Amino acid sequence: MNSPPHFVIIGAAKSASTWLHLTLRQHPAIYMPGNETAFFEDPYYDESDLSPLRAEIKPAPLDAVVGIKRPNYLCTPECAPRLARHLPRARLIAILRNPVDRAVSQYYHLIRSGRFPVAPADAAFSRYLAGHFDPPYVNQLVMQFGLYSEGISNFRRVFPREQLLIITDLDMGNSSLEVFKRVCRFLEVDDAFVPMNISMPRNQGAYLSPFLSFIQSMNRCAQTYDASTGLATPRAGFVSWSAGRLALLGSRLSAAARIFVHEQEPAVSCNTRAALLEFYLPDIVKLEAMTNIDLSAWKVLRPT
Repeated sequence: MNSPPHFVIIGAAKSASTWLHLTLRQHPAIYMPGNETAFFEDPYYDESDLSPLRAEIKPAPLDAVVGIKRPNYLCTPECAPRLARHLPRARLIAILRNPVDRAVSQYYHLIRSGRFPVAPADAAFSRYLAGHFDPPYVNQLVMQFGLYSEGISNFRRVFPREQLLIITDLDMGNSSLEVFKRVCRFLEVDDAFVPMNISMPRNQGAYLSPFLSFIQSMNRCAQTYDASTGLATPRAGFVSWSAGRLALLGSRLSAAARIFVHEQEPAVSCNTRAALLEFYLPDIVKLEAMTNIDLSAWKVLRPT
């Protein structure tokens, strides 16, 4: 077996990569760190110093199939050549979501994290689609991270095609268990194992304003953000740690409240969804052609 990490979940952001991470971590043959591994995306990346990466996977058993996860890798151009340089034999997993849904989910995620103010999504996307981005990194995190064909092309240029597995939310809708088994076969581990909570969870993001405001304020206490990239760094100290735990609690309470308060679904108008679809449609067509995956369902305006 080649040197670890043996596989990488490369994305996409807000596309169920966390679900895949959590289920794979339960497999007895697999080791993955509990947190995302930002090494190949780090603005201070040093190709001569792999010690931060090695430290993250050091607890792995010697016979484990070792993996890492960072959904930003897929559409961050510099990550593909970095991964190819250090992990040329790694298997890569991309799990993709309808890019319109992903963009809306990412927008609300950035509000919850404390990067954005609580503001109507329609107004924000109107500005983004007109090319106005404030802060500048919103262009990449919200809009560009849904241009999957560009990200897949970057990885295919430096990795053999057979080392990249592409899954979509359409596969997840058919059977999350079969998706898990498919990934296990790709990684050459026992696909008879069934993890707990295998069912694809409903998007548990908080969208109701009171929850958003509370979670946002707690996350701002718990983390700092790079003004140019939006990357988060945890603050030190018990108060910051406590704020982070409260933000997590708020997210879970919000998820529970969604059973009763349907108005906190991510709200964008049909006009905004149509404009987003127009933005992403050329890339969807390219992705469909390069992968031979039927993405017809992504190319029509889905009812909200």
